[in-house]
Amino acid sequence: MEILFAHSYILIFGKLAVGGAIALAVPDFALLERGYYKSTAAVFTGCVMCMAGGQLYLLLNYPGHSIPAPLEVSAWCFFCAVFVVYFITLFTDLALIRARVFPLLLLSSLLAVSSSAWVFASQNGGPLTGLFFSAALFSGSLIVGATLSGMLLGHWYLIDTGMDLAPFKQILKWCKGCLLAAVVTACLSTAVVSLLDGNGANGAVGEVFAAYPWLVFARVFCWLLTGVLFILIEKTLEIPHTMAATGLFYIAALGAAVGEIASHWLLFRTGIPL
Repeated sequence: MEILFAHSYILIFGKLAVGGAIALAVPDFALLERGYYKSTAAVFTGCVMCMAGGQLYLLLNYPGHSIPAPLEVSAWCFFCAVFVVYFITLFTDLALIRARVFPLLLLSSLLAVSSSAWVFASQNGGPLTGLFFSAALFSGSLIVGATLSGMLLGHWYLIDTGMDLAPFKQILKWCKGCLLAAVVTACLSTAVVSLLDGNGANGAVGEVFAAYPWLVFARVFCWLLTGVLFILIEKTLEIPHTMAATGLFYIAALGAAVGEIASHWLLFRTGIPL
């Protein structure tokens, strides 16, 4: 039980890295200095190092347990290695190599988060639920990575007040899409998992609302809070006031992360990918 809790807890670092890697492709590269990509990639490289390191620690110090699975640890370590390589290329003029590494980074991120999803599915609902667990965890990764990327991008507007607002608006639009995907996917995955299991995923769906109503409330509240903040950010950019927008992105990033942590608690306690 302690290993499953630790496995669920460190997943937030992996989600940040996955969502952050994908969010790097959102702003127009021609409109931003490479320094933005260096600093942002440094943050997400640190996140995936924490995830891979935590996985290795659990695997080596608790042998014989099914969590984490060796294949899952390998997937996260591979994602970590690719991210490090991509990060290093940002400090060179090897644009061709960087362009070749980035698609591999995106593919390895998807494989990594899917590997964790399949571990949870095998523990809680069987292999048929793996696809829905993967979708839920992946969409959660997108929203936490997108909001943190928006916050980091906002800092560049504090440095260079004359920057084009297009990248900021692009990342905000991406954040909105990610939030919608996260809500729809989490609700749909929960419904489908309950249908695949005649008892509602071993009665866990009923347990979610009966035993953990405050966690469900926290999950829904964080969705609503993040959505409202996106509206406020959009209104703020119309002024435009990038400093205020960046401050709002701070709160949005925190709200999205807290929502995912609440989701991990529900996943740990009930096996439902809400």
